[in-house]
Amino acid sequence: MNKKRRSVSGIVLMVSCFLLILSVAALGIGLWEQHSRFAAEREQWAKKEKKYEKQLRKARKQREKEQADNTAAVERRCLTESTIAPPQYLENLDDSRAGEILEGENLDMENLSRYFSQYEIAEGDPVYQRINGKSYRENPDIGLEDLAYMKMLHYNFEGEIQVGELIMNERLADDILEIFQELFENQYQIQSMYLVDNYWTGDGIASDSASIDENNTSAFNYRQSVAGAELSNHAYGRAIDINPLQNPYIWLNEDGTPDGAFRNDRYNNRELGEPHMIDHSDLCYQLFLEHGFTWGGDWVNPVDYQHFEKREN
Repeated sequence: MNKKRRSVSGIVLMVSCFLLILSVAALGIGLWEQHSRFAAEREQWAKKEKKYEKQLRKARKQREKEQADNTAAVERRCLTESTIAPPQYLENLDDSRAGEILEGENLDMENLSRYFSQYEIAEGDPVYQRINGKSYRENPDIGLEDLAYMKMLHYNFEGEIQVGELIMNERLADDILEIFQELFENQYQIQSMYLVDNYWTGDGIASDSASIDENNTSAFNYRQSVAGAELSNHAYGRAIDINPLQNPYIWLNEDGTPDGAFRNDRYNNRELGEPHMIDHSDLCYQLFLEHGFTWGGDWVNPVDYQHFEKREN
């Protein structure tokens, strides 16, 4: 009985050992499979990591190349800009003749004052030679040192930029240059500005009429006034006539109508509003009055629409 019991116990023990061996084997196989799977995954991740690193290196090189290209482009642009000469603007009007047409692209519009200048007049110089014995002659009232020759820009009736010239009392030169620069900045049109000597006929009044006939804006002229024997303010360089055809000098009859010698229905009738007429709303009128001038258009008789003057205080 005991022998039989020992035999059964041995069999149970053998079966248990066999099952244990099978369990251990299964566990080992499972662990091996898991290890193999982890190893395969690590290998895949390692391949992906190498691939990403390769892509990262490629992207970094591309970025470095682009940065280098951009830097080189900036350096080339800076070099190009540094070698391009700045615009060569006209320095001043010293060598420009009155009436000369200039192109705006050749002018420094940010520094216009260089094109509005005054010059002394000295005996023997070119301006003196033009005016001596004409608009100027030796006299007890005004000397060369009291006068200033000016060059400035203006727009003509065709909208072109033109060089103008004037002679006025040197005490008014700054006023005149400021006024005409502001007129130019606003593209105010003046047909022409030459010295009255360009139209000289032999005496001051007749030459003034010849200048007016050409619609010329002028100033200094040592002559008597049209209305009497006294000297005109033009003789002292203290008066200027602007666009005289559109702004006539008018004698009025007792009935208030213009005298026949001064009749010009187109421009005498200020209500017609012809271009270039000066009135109280005109910029030219406003600027001259701001600088202390008076306007002949406000006179009673004669009426002188072209005329601005500033008498000595």
